Amino acid sequence: MRVASNSFANDLVRHLQMLNRRQSTLQTQISSGQRIQDASDDPLAAQRVLALRDNSAATDQYQNNIQSHEDFANITASSLQNLQKILNRVQEIAVSVDDLASKEDLQSKGAEVAELLKQAVQIGNTQFRGEYIFSGTKVDLAALSTTVDADKRVQAVAFGGNNSEMESEVAPGVTLSSRIPAENSSGSGTVGLFADSRSGADLFKHLVDLQNQLLNGDAATIQSTTNNDLKKDEENLLYHVASNGALQSRLETLSSTNKDQKLALENDISKYADTDISQAIVRLSQQQTAYQATLQSAASMMNLSLLSYLR
Repeated sequence: MRVASNSFANDLVRHLQMLNRRQSTLQTQISSGQRIQDASDDPLAAQRVLALRDNSAATDQYQNNIQSHEDFANITASSLQNLQKILNRVQEIAVSVDDLASKEDLQSKGAEVAELLKQAVQIGNTQFRGEYIFSGTKVDLAALSTTVDADKRVQAVAFGGNNSEMESEVAPGVTLSSRIPAENSSGSGTVGLFADSRSGADLFKHLVDLQNQLLNGDAATIQSTTNNDLKKDEENLLYHVASNGALQSRLETLSSTNKDQKLALENDISKYADTDISQAIVRLSQQQTAYQATLQSAASMMNLSLLSYLR
């Protein structure tokens, strides 16, 4: 059977092209470190890598959300600590009042409470990253606004914002909020920081009452009523301090778990997508050897055919 010379040449060219493509692919894999350049290189592995990368991207977003919650939880914790200091001092003043206190002494204490009240309002309007942290979901509205008298003393505090929670997803199907609304009079939902109808807490009303009672020399009402009111505010604040601590602990755990999951996903992606450099180098050497052997064989056959023709 006679084989046409052009058929041999075509087969030779195709074989050399195939070997050259394999070499080029291996060289690209080695230089880039990526085993899969196109989905056609390994369709099943490419599909798996795409799914893993989607999961990895979602994990990154969860981590960003967790970090944001941690930041707001930290600034909230600082605000709560400052409020505790103010409330502790206010209670010290209220408890120290008795029927023997002079009018001047009571007025002096009233002036101090007036300043503490203003400090508490400032804390209530704390902003972080341009957002009022105690305004619920209406972060562009101040949580508190005041009405003052002719002496610039606060006589009433109104609540802005709302009592809705700003939530975001921190794990698949898991959402949480790191914000506390200033007030909640609905009887359900998140407990208000300064006022909540369920516990009777109403810090600013009670501070205004104490301020005016001291200035007016009304020691009896402080002893009979205001001290008890301030205890409700203290209990409400302690609840929020404890809740904030629990939240920070939970966020720390979520962050650690998320980082572990991220590492596992990256390892899986690497397993499917990364080049095994040592193995790729061995395969490249084999392809180069095959390429050279093919060239040598082709040259020998072509020389032999030419000699036969000459004979």
